[in-house]
Amino acid sequence: MSSDRSQCDVSVQATPTGDVAIDVVTAWMRLSVAVAGYAAGRIVLHVLAMAGDRCVRFHCAGIVRELRLLVAAPSLFSRAQRYLLGALASYLVQPVQNPQSTSGVDPQTLASVLKRGDVLLSDGNTRLSSLVKRVTRSPWSHVSLYVGPLEDGPDPRCVVEADVAAGVRSIRLSELNALQVRVLRPIGLDDAAGGQLTTWVMSRIGCKYDLAHAWAICRKLVLPLRLRSVPDTVVFGARRFICCSLVVQAFALVGFSMSPQAERSRLNTAGDQRCLTPGDFERVPVFQVIHG
Repeated sequence: MSSDRSQCDVSVQATPTGDVAIDVVTAWMRLSVAVAGYAAGRIVLHVLAMAGDRCVRFHCAGIVRELRLLVAAPSLFSRAQRYLLGALASYLVQPVQNPQSTSGVDPQTLASVLKRGDVLLSDGNTRLSSLVKRVTRSPWSHVSLYVGPLEDGPDPRCVVEADVAAGVRSIRLSELNALQVRVLRPIGLDDAAGGQLTTWVMSRIGCKYDLAHAWAICRKLVLPLRLRSVPDTVVFGARRFICCSLVVQAFALVGFSMSPQAERSRLNTAGDQRCLTPGDFERVPVFQVIHG
């Protein structure tokens, strides 16, 4: 009788200890499953398991495999980022109106008045153009530079621009995709300076669009005055451009300052040529309106 009672006492005392052990094992399994969802966690599990089962070669191979995934992660993220930005750019360059229903600009009329070094302000027919005009409160959404015919034919490539989707490229007058165009001519630009300017611009064809610069200007336009700032990363001599910075740097090369009149500038930043928007160019004293 006493023997049966002692066995019962042992079983009663052993039950809580067994439950704790089960809880610990269950918690460890749940933690392992959660950690195994990440490459770094799987590496930790390999190290712990290697200390227990001594299968060094197997676990080292597993760690190397996970490290390769960690190394490839930034590349995968960069690819995803480029894909998303490309999709956004493709969306923004879509027309907002039916091109057949808009008047547009006659390329032959423009060609008859243009001279090498002329600046073209344009009002585009895309979602991006509408956004730029709304943010900058200007009738102009884009600026480009006339460099003269680059090939033979009735409609040659003759304009260089920085496009949000294609980067710096040369286009035809028929490809301006503009509802209206205003031509600005630099005062006192001689042939030698004009040749130097256009040569530099054409050497930049193929450069990428500077999304960081565009985003910095957008923040400066949208945020309250006390919060406005221009990051130091927006500098001259870069290999990325927005439409404005491409033209500004080209004219800076031949000694033309693009600072607009302070009292009429949208950003009120005379002397800071990094912040120019397309609408600011018609307020720059070194230009005169030739057409539009």
